[in-house]
Amino acid sequence: MIDTCQANTMYTKFYSPNIIATGSSEIDESSYSHHADNDVGVAVIDRYTYYNLDFLETEITEPSSKKTLGDLFDSYDATKIHSNAGVRYDLFPGGEQEARKRLVMDFFGNVQNVEVEDTSTGNQTAWKEELEHLKTMIEEASEARNGSLADAPAVDVQVHTIKSSRKSQRAAKVDTESAWIKQAIGVTALFGCVGVWFAASCFESMK
Repeated sequence: MIDTCQANTMYTKFYSPNIIATGSSEIDESSYSHHADNDVGVAVIDRYTYYNLDFLETEITEPSSKKTLGDLFDSYDATKIHSNAGVRYDLFPGGEQEARKRLVMDFFGNVQNVEVEDTSTGNQTAWKEELEHLKTMIEEASEARNGSLADAPAVDVQVHTIKSSRKSQRAAKVDTESAWIKQAIGVTALFGCVGVWFAASCFESMK
């Protein structure tokens, strides 16, 4: 069911089987609103939808209703809808004749008779069994973990910490000595440059 401007042009593109299609308006026709809500200030329902709902509420009074889709489609009145509603039957097995005989309740407000068996006792038993199984799995995992920790070899953390500390001290000592050597080379180079400059100045003054 399509409710929009030029709605019937949309269902002409359908190709899947077992479809009964209906729309609110032909090509170049608009789908008009029925009434507006003064509080909201906009239209709240279109005319095609409004009269479909009106049929369902007034003609379908009980789940065992024998009203057919043919009755619904025949209720479409262009003077009320303000457009020409259309129906496509050819995709449905048996065509128009079979489609029109289908009950409205096969599509709208369908009620299925369902028998529910009392399985509460069985469900409780299964739930308790699953809970006990889960508890057993947790206990086994906990025991396996504790056993793994007990069998693990002892690790002397203090020795490793001390070794790491000594390595750090040696590294720091090497870095310090390297820094002093670099500073000494820098100072020597600086004095060398000053000496060269002084010798050059003396040579120029002797000339």
